[in-house]
Amino acid sequence: MIRYAFAQIVAHRVRFALTVLAVLLGVAFATGSLVLNDTAQRRFDDQFRTATAGVDLTVRTATAFDSGMGIEVERDPLAASVVDDVRAIDGVTAAVPVVKGLARLERDGVDLGRMALSSWVDAPLGAFDVRDGRAPQSDGEFVLDARTAERLGMRLGERAELVGNEGIALTLVGVAGFGSSDGLPSGSAVLTTIDTARHVLGLGDDVSEVLVTSELAPAELQPVIGRVLGDGVEVATAQDLAAAGAEAAAANLEMLQVVLIAMTVAALVVGGFLIANTFSIVVAQRTRELAVLRAAGASGSQVRRMILVEALVVGVFASLAGTLAGVFGAHGLRALATAFGVGIPAGDLVVEPRTLLIGAAVGIGVTTLAALAPARRAAAVSPLQALRTTAAEPRRISRARVVAAVSLAVIGVALAAAPAFGASVLVLAAGLVGLVLALVLGAPSLAAGCAAALAPVTDRLGIPARLARESVARSPRRAAGTFVALALGLAVMVFVSIIGASVKAGTAANYREVVAADVVIESAGQEMLGGVHAAVYDELASVDEVGEAVRLKYGHWRDADMMSALSAFEPAKISDVVRVRMIDGSIERLASGGVVIAERVAADRGVGVGDTLPMTFARTGEQRLPIVGVVADATAQALMTDYLVSLDTYADHFTEDMDASIFVLAADGVGSAELRAALERSLVDHPTVQVRDQAAVIAGRSAAVDQIFGLVSVLMMLALAIAVLGVANTLALSISERTRELGLLRAVGMARGQVAAMVQLEALLVTALAVVAGVGLGLLAGLAMVGALSQIAALAPVIPLPQLAGFVVIIAVAGAVAGIVPSSRASRVPVLEAIADA
Repeated sequence: MIRYAFAQIVAHRVRFALTVLAVLLGVAFATGSLVLNDTAQRRFDDQFRTATAGVDLTVRTATAFDSGMGIEVERDPLAASVVDDVRAIDGVTAAVPVVKGLARLERDGVDLGRMALSSWVDAPLGAFDVRDGRAPQSDGEFVLDARTAERLGMRLGERAELVGNEGIALTLVGVAGFGSSDGLPSGSAVLTTIDTARHVLGLGDDVSEVLVTSELAPAELQPVIGRVLGDGVEVATAQDLAAAGAEAAAANLEMLQVVLIAMTVAALVVGGFLIANTFSIVVAQRTRELAVLRAAGASGSQVRRMILVEALVVGVFASLAGTLAGVFGAHGLRALATAFGVGIPAGDLVVEPRTLLIGAAVGIGVTTLAALAPARRAAAVSPLQALRTTAAEPRRISRARVVAAVSLAVIGVALAAAPAFGASVLVLAAGLVGLVLALVLGAPSLAAGCAAALAPVTDRLGIPARLARESVARSPRRAAGTFVALALGLAVMVFVSIIGASVKAGTAANYREVVAADVVIESAGQEMLGGVHAAVYDELASVDEVGEAVRLKYGHWRDADMMSALSAFEPAKISDVVRVRMIDGSIERLASGGVVIAERVAADRGVGVGDTLPMTFARTGEQRLPIVGVVADATAQALMTDYLVSLDTYADHFTEDMDASIFVLAADGVGSAELRAALERSLVDHPTVQVRDQAAVIAGRSAAVDQIFGLVSVLMMLALAIAVLGVANTLALSISERTRELGLLRAVGMARGQVAAMVQLEALLVTALAVVAGVGLGLLAGLAMVGALSQIAALAPVIPLPQLAGFVVIIAVAGAVAGIVPSSRASRVPVLEAIADA
């Protein structure tokens, strides 16, 4: 039977290739993701190891954690005397001070983005080496990393201004690389003299860290320095810093990894449907053949093993081809990583053995699981079926299946709607699973019902349309297996579009309702963790058109094993620019310390006013802040976080002095446009900030939503492409099944064009079924999710009809394209050969 299975594969090479392709893409994404991750980690390890090779130890202020939300925490500076203290320790051969922090670069009044600022350190201690020009030697000079210099088109001798706590005009004198790369893994680097860095960051004589070399082993000197400098100082080895730097750099790829994993799942789910449908059709086509094998003595288990062997071979080939595609595709993923802001250093790809094993397991596992049900049906073929002249599938759909589908649909709708009335979101997930299962079970009934309902229409359109409808009605299971994958992909796109539109509309409505400020001043890069220089707020006092201004700062803290954000402001003034609605306590009580939490946080944690909240800050470690109020979720969302503190509390735990936003209220008699114009004139010397009215702020937040949901939509387009491949594959296989039928139609006078039209219309009918099922399921799921989210935020369902219409058009065009090749093939079936076909 194994040899027979291989013979079948060889005899149907095209079918075999299409089935392999269905799984190949999923395996390629899985292996490509793993190769990218392993390569990035190895290359980052090499890069940071090279960059820190000349340093034995680094002395810096101790913190509870190193980074959060993708940004390294800002540490307290070290006194300049620490450098002399380290130099005086026996065994220390060099102690070099370094000043580092964040600043913004601008040129000709245009903001060029946020930069990692550091003082220049010569090799071998310095991590950067000059690629062109020279190192900075005076206070008016700077060096830029090679990647950023190329991206910005900056040349040696050009002028720019570096803005941090203070601003200074500099001349570009050199271009440098980081280790073996052209720049940092993420972000940009500016290097200046230590005095310039101190001036820009406002550190006075202090330093950020001290690089140490020694004639002793690092492990021997490390505790000695720690004892001399005392508590509050961290002494880290070069190996530790290299490992931490590489890990932080690789963490920036997490979003891309999530996208790739989602693509993998989507491709494999849709591919699984395609494989199951393909094998189901193949088994139906080979009913007489299988019956003859049974009559010749083959057992049911042997027939089942034969089908599974074919599936295994498909899985093996898909795994091999997919793994190779994933490995080679990792080159392209490297370029894609750059779009996510992460530059992976040059070097060979890293292909670990586990990558090959996972690729094989994914390809073989999905294919074998998808073929199990068709294999069981093949084993159930009776020898008496060899006497039949056709192998058409039975049109009757069992009542139990229909009842199960209806029951699951009713239960699914009930569970999906439950979160809108306070139930857990997990209940919604269970409801959506029930709806998907209902679609899978009820798809044949839906296909048969729609085919019957369309009879009055198709029968008026001519013989090809009528025959296309009858083909769907005659084989509802085949039609169901074809359109379900397409419907699921469309349902996800509809679901995502409804959520995205509802979130955007809800965000805009909530912002307009809660925020009373006329304009908002933010950094050009819209960073949550700072970006607006503290001097900007001070300058607003001299602008006559300003009635009130309230600054907001953001910070991050560790909440158990995850990172959370908080907002800080002046409690006495926040109500002037934000309509604060308190559930319990008072916002003014923040002035005496403590934290105000969002309503949903209080409910989730089971805490309220009078309780304490454990919060771990990088600078001060774990603190227990008293909860002094509970604020409405809408207010918290307008302020961007669920945790609110005063500026004084913020200063106790953070060293950052940059503002994230400044809410500005116009003076009496001044309009919003007039205020905005006055602020733009006043802040002309601050090109790194932007003055935005409410519409511009809302547009900025909507753009972030569009970016997230747009990424998911692009992902699902790939799944739809695989599903369209399934439509083409199913129609192609059905041509083989219907060879005799097509020949007879030609023999009684049907023209080639009519045969092609019949198959093309069948493809459109299947696509129409997918549209009906996909849009329906997507609407139910989207409305249910909006209902669940409305318990957290004030959201009303928004159905983006133009976007949904666009999806329908795309699906219709895809369905038409999928039918081109099968219809052309059907029209070319030789008449005499078809009639002779048994």
